[in-house]
Formats: sequence, C-alpha cells, structure tokens
Amino acid sequence: MPKLQVVQTREYRLHRLEVVDNGKAGFSVTIVPPPNRGQPREVTRDSLVVTLADALNRAKAEIDAVMGPKPPPRVRPGGYSARR
Repeated sequence: MPKLQVVQTREYRLHRLEVVDNGKAGFSVTIVPPPNRGQPREVTRDSLVVTLADALNRAKAEIDAVMGPKPPPRVRPGGYSARR
C-alpha cells in the first residue's frame, strides 16, 4: 500500500512555508525566505512543538522576529480597512 504524503505551500509576509505531512510518520515545516535573504530552514521540533499547528505558529513567530512587527492595517477614509 503506497504511503500518503501531503505537500502544501503557504505564503506569509514574503516568505514561503512548505508543509510536508506524512500522516503518522510525522511532518515538517520549512521556511523559505525571499531571494537574497538567507537559506531555507526547517522548524525544529521540541517539547513545545507537538502538533502541525504548533509548528506553523512557531514558523510565523520566527518570520515575525526577522521582519519586525506587523504594520497596523490602513484605514480608508470611509472607515473601512484596506483588507479584502
């Protein structure tokens, strides 16, 4: 019986998160920065990173630490934010 492997990419603050889920065999999350901004690195698993959601949150926290705090959303004159 072939093994099921799910591969997914997500964009977050100019970085690409590559998620590989092998089911019971485990998962990995790799942070791929924009060109000329460093090498890809894998999110390390420890006692705090137990689930895939934990790994994604850790990856986002690492990106936020590098990029700095997120700017507040811009508000249009009518009071609506610029988000879609």
